[in-house]
Amino acid sequence: MNTIPCEIIEDLLPSYKDNLLSDSVNEAVISHLKSCNECSEKLKILECQIVEADRERVHKESVFLSKIKKSKHYIIGLIIGASIPIGAMVLFILYLLIQSHFN
Repeated sequence: MNTIPCEIIEDLLPSYKDNLLSDSVNEAVISHLKSCNECSEKLKILECQIVEADRERVHKESVFLSKIKKSKHYIIGLIIGASIPIGAMVLFILYLLIQSHFN
């Protein structure tokens, strides 16, 4: 029979899943999980939540990285697009300066 109440085991499940418990506490949790279907089911639910959270995190990271790539291309396009008229204006001013120097 379980000597540790289910409420305590439920509180320990996240630490158990992350391997943060001492050996003796870990063994007590394992022993309880073997004999308690409710806590075993709660561990499965916790594992599913962790997997879903990881998927969501990976998705958010990929969306963020794709936005960065798009903005990088946008900024490069702006720089190139702005360089052409600025370069043309500089060349025109140089042309005017050279013309006024020789006249």
